[in-house]
Amino acid sequence: MLSFGSDPEFMLVRDGRYFSAIEIIQGSIDNRINIKGHQFYWDNVLAECAVRPAIGAQKFIESLKECFDIFSKMVHPYKLKIQASQEYPDSELQSAEARIAGCKPDFCAYELKQVMPPTIEIESQSLRTCGGHIHLGSNKGALVSDGYEPIVIVYLLDLFVGIPSLFLDQDKTSYNRRKLYGQAGRYRVKSYGLEYRSLGNFWLTSPKLVKLIYSLCEFVVKFVESKKSKELWEFDEDIFFDSDDLSKAFTCLGYNAKELKNVIDNYNLKKASK
Repeated sequence: MLSFGSDPEFMLVRDGRYFSAIEIIQGSIDNRINIKGHQFYWDNVLAECAVRPAIGAQKFIESLKECFDIFSKMVHPYKLKIQASQEYPDSELQSAEARIAGCKPDFCAYELKQVMPPTIEIESQSLRTCGGHIHLGSNKGALVSDGYEPIVIVYLLDLFVGIPSLFLDQDKTSYNRRKLYGQAGRYRVKSYGLEYRSLGNFWLTSPKLVKLIYSLCEFVVKFVESKKSKELWEFDEDIFFDSDDLSKAFTCLGYNAKELKNVIDNYNLKKASK
C-alpha cells in the first residue's frame, strides 16, 4: 500500500501585506508543534506544516483538510497563502533566521549528486519560495528498494507529474521559484521511501488537484513495480559500479531526458507540450 504525505510551505498575509512567520508561529523547524500527527513550524519566513500521511487519496484529502484547519486557526488573523514565490519587504527579513536556507541538501537524479541549498541567494536576496513536496512511502517494493528503482521513480515522476504540473499550475510566480528551488529530478531518500521535491504548492488549492497528483504518483510507482518502466529506462549495473559518473548507468530509451529536465527547469510550456 502506498502512503502519501506532504510538507507544504505557505506565505502569511494580512491586509495585502506579506509577513514573516518567525514571530507568528511558535514552532520552529527544529522544535515543531505536533497536533493530531500534523506538525507546524516556521522555516525561514515561511509557514510550513507536515501533513499526517495517509493511505488512499480520500484519506489524505481528509488529513490535509484537518491539518489546514488547525494551521489556519493557529496563524489567525493572518492567512495562509498558496503562492510559489514573492519578494519580501526588508522589514520582514531583519532577523538572522530570515537569512538562513533552512533546508538540508537534496539530490539530483540526473547527475546523481548532492545539491546544496541556495545559501548565498537566501542571504543576499529577498525572493522566497514555497514548495509542495510529496512524500511517498511503502514497507516493500520499488520505493524502498536498495537498487535502481527509486531513481527511475524520480525520473518518471518528472515525466508524469512534473510535466503536467507546468500546465496545471496557474501561479505566475512559479517561474521565479525555479531560480532557487523546484528543478527537475530533485529528491531525498527516506526510510519509508522517497521525497519528490520538484513541485510547488499549487496542487494543494483543490481536492481535485490533490486527487490527481496522488493518482499520478500511484501510477508511477505501479508502473515501475510492474517492470513496464524498462521500456523507458535502462539500467546497467556494471557501469554503475565501475564508472565515476553514476548517472551513466541510466539510459533513457523512451524520450529525451536532457530536454525534459531543461523544460521543467525553465518552465518552457511550448516544449513541455511537445
